[in-house]
Amino acid sequence: MRFLFSDKLYSDGFSEKKLKSVRNQILHGKIKIGIFLVTLPLVDDGILEIYWYPEFLQPIYKAFEQEVTVVGVAKSREDAFSLVERIIKDVGESGKGLQINDYFKG
Repeated sequence: MRFLFSDKLYSDGFSEKKLKSVRNQILHGKIKIGIFLVTLPLVDDGILEIYWYPEFLQPIYKAFEQEVTVVGVAKSREDAFSLVERIIKDVGESGKGLQINDYFKG
């Protein structure tokens, strides 16, 4: 499994320096207990997904050959839900409807 971080990465409660550190630790497979990731869907159904980062350290996820596009990083599940709300609002205001993939990859 390979993580890709969007250029339009959303975060809640992180300084730029801390966000860069968290990002590097995730890219290197380090354990980060208090981190939740908002991702584009791992399968075609859905808009956004929220994962507790340590979940990705399980063998079943490590075997995935798919890229995971991270669009948000939060300190708690509640903060991650707030990020999802903010992302959906921003995408809607951008004139792209709910084309979340286009917003982050386009």
